[in-house]
Amino acid sequence: MIEQPGVIGLRELEAPSAGPGEVVVRSRAAGVCRTDLEVLRGELDRRWVRYPCVPGHEWSGEVAEVGEGVEGLSSGDRVVCEGIVPCLSCPRCLAGETNLCQNYDQLGFTRVGGYGELVLAPARIVHRLPQHVSFEAGVLVEPASVVLRALERARLAAGEAVGVVGVGTLGSLAIVLARLAGPARIVAYGIREEELELARRLGADEALDVSAGEPPLGELDLVLETAGAVPAVELSTRLVREGGRVVLLGIAGEGKTLAPVPADRIALRDLELIGSVAYTSAVWARVVALLADRRVDFSPIVTHRFPLAEFERAFDLLENREGIVAKIVLEHAPPG
Repeated sequence: MIEQPGVIGLRELEAPSAGPGEVVVRSRAAGVCRTDLEVLRGELDRRWVRYPCVPGHEWSGEVAEVGEGVEGLSSGDRVVCEGIVPCLSCPRCLAGETNLCQNYDQLGFTRVGGYGELVLAPARIVHRLPQHVSFEAGVLVEPASVVLRALERARLAAGEAVGVVGVGTLGSLAIVLARLAGPARIVAYGIREEELELARRLGADEALDVSAGEPPLGELDLVLETAGAVPAVELSTRLVREGGRVVLLGIAGEGKTLAPVPADRIALRDLELIGSVAYTSAVWARVVALLADRRVDFSPIVTHRFPLAEFERAFDLLENREGIVAKIVLEHAPPG
């Protein structure tokens, strides 16, 4: 639990009980996200986090208790839960834009998340995890939903040339999911040989070190920026051809600006600049369906595993990124 910015530790909490329309899920694995570090450091706007905070918006587990009126879920079911808890009644939810719900509520930020052993969640955000998918791979449903929504917004079509800037969790998933569209080629861009090696392993046709010199410019139809850095955004606007599309997925941080991008570059090169945040419930369901149909495999993206008690080691690894680091997972001990 993060008691307040800068103060974190393990703590016993009262076990939740499922009310009508709710389920209690026993968390088995939870992903470590850079946003968790930002919550720890107190860097997020206080609109989005409530202290004390139990993190964990990327996680999977087993149903432990089912509340009254819940259908289609039973104790022992393997599941993944959406992080965002949409109200389903505001204008944005009614338009299907559950990622922009005007009554913000989210597991791991305003509610207990998957770092907790037991998590209370509305049944409407709980999805069965396919039997052949491991709990640790299930952790990646959340970030994969973020990426799939971005690809759908960008209208990726077969035969297009795609660039992915940054090869962390989102970049790795972008390579895996973009391949489903049948692109002409996928080019990954990074600054560390380890991440470029991972990109090749995941299916990138080319993997270029941008710190070694200027890469070829103006050749790609679509670029997904996942690094969350201002220089990466600027580079992305030069990698695409005239009339191309750039999708911004990375979060650069409060106070960062796009000042390095010439004001006329977007208009004179006829570029489409697309911001994409989070996922909708509909996209989440599509990611689960892709896993169920065995069209994607997220397990190679899990590069590190730690027992929950060793969360400090996991946080340190994410911060310092030694070797190949994509998704780091904290594992709860099996029940019993």
